[in-house]
Amino acid sequence: MSLNSLFVGSSGLTTNSSALDVIGNNLANINTTGYKGQRILFKDVVYQTLSTGSGSSTTVGGTNPTQVGYGVGVGSIGTLFAQGNLNPTGRSLDAGIQGTGFFVLRDGQAPVFSRAGIFGVDSSGFLVDPGTGFRVQRFGAVGEGSATDPVFQVAGNLDIQIPFGSGAAGFATTEARIQGNLSSSSLLGEFATTAIQVYDSQSTPRALTVTFTKTATPNEYLVSANISGGTVTFAPGADIVTFDERGLLVGAGPVTLGAIVTGIPGITTAQTINLVLGNGGTASGVTQFGGVTTVSAIGQDGSGFGTLSDVAIDSEGIIQGKFTNGRTLSLAQLAIAGFNNEDGLLRSGSNYFRSSVASGEALVGIAGQGGRGNVQGGALEAANVDIAVEFSRLIVAQRGFQVNARTISTANETLQELANILR
Repeated sequence: MSLNSLFVGSSGLTTNSSALDVIGNNLANINTTGYKGQRILFKDVVYQTLSTGSGSSTTVGGTNPTQVGYGVGVGSIGTLFAQGNLNPTGRSLDAGIQGTGFFVLRDGQAPVFSRAGIFGVDSSGFLVDPGTGFRVQRFGAVGEGSATDPVFQVAGNLDIQIPFGSGAAGFATTEARIQGNLSSSSLLGEFATTAIQVYDSQSTPRALTVTFTKTATPNEYLVSANISGGTVTFAPGADIVTFDERGLLVGAGPVTLGAIVTGIPGITTAQTINLVLGNGGTASGVTQFGGVTTVSAIGQDGSGFGTLSDVAIDSEGIIQGKFTNGRTLSLAQLAIAGFNNEDGLLRSGSNYFRSSVASGEALVGIAGQGGRGNVQGGALEAANVDIAVEFSRLIVAQRGFQVNARTISTANETLQELANILR
């Protein structure tokens, strides 16, 4: 007499115990950033075939196979890659992915992949996972420099550098805006002066002073200018501003005077700064009305040298550097990896996955392309574990464990009864 139910029940205990392990791990990681829950699926295992069955004949019907099963086993433990909630953190270096894909990091040897975009900058200026020191990887040539943008990344090196404190040149001033009133009561030779800080092609700040002098011609002023460290001239006839009888600028559209700056040490190319006086026929800029003179320079489009002070990450994974001179420059673009079979990835702890023969090689690109999700800066993805679902599975696994334990105890009682026959 063979009571295989002892071993069948034992397999049930083992398998349901594994289910409790999986569920417990999900619940333990309910607050783990970017964690993806797992599920366990069971399978039946070995069968003993007592009869293979038979086909029907002209006189009798056929018989069905007769088999006895010998327990249960773990069929698979898979990962559920459903989207987790993206929660704002207010931290500029945090990032989450809305959709499919993984951030790419490197441990010095091989790449790892993660949904947890908890990034920081180490002492060498590299973007890393602060928990492990693994360096975040980039994709493409963003940040490698151009004719107009400085170099932030080393070509051929995919480790991202965030050079806080590094400099960015400003913009040379191309226009200065002037607004206000020149009194219609001004006499010949009377003048009004206004000054503004502008920038040369080396981002050096310089004081530009503009003077309006009343000429002998009614409603006409001669414009002159000077700049610290250099000389300002105007093209012949381009230094006169005229008003009509209403006190409005004469001209069609924007009225500008081209101030040509030369003589600045170290700069051989002339710099033209257009003095924008307003639109002709309107009171939007410089006017000639009765009353006091209020003409004043109100703004210019240049900027000085600036240093990197902050960053932001956009939906394409581009890390935008914010400089103290108001410029925003692209520093690098985050690499995003996709897989033909993400279920085949191997978990390696620390919120990391590694590729395997089942997952296939990583398909690395940029966010928002090739089926990859978009990046949300200043946010982190929460675990996708559903507590209600996990508690339901927990109850089912617990009941499964209980009934298999009862199978073993019942088989034991049956064997005890068999032993009692010998008494």
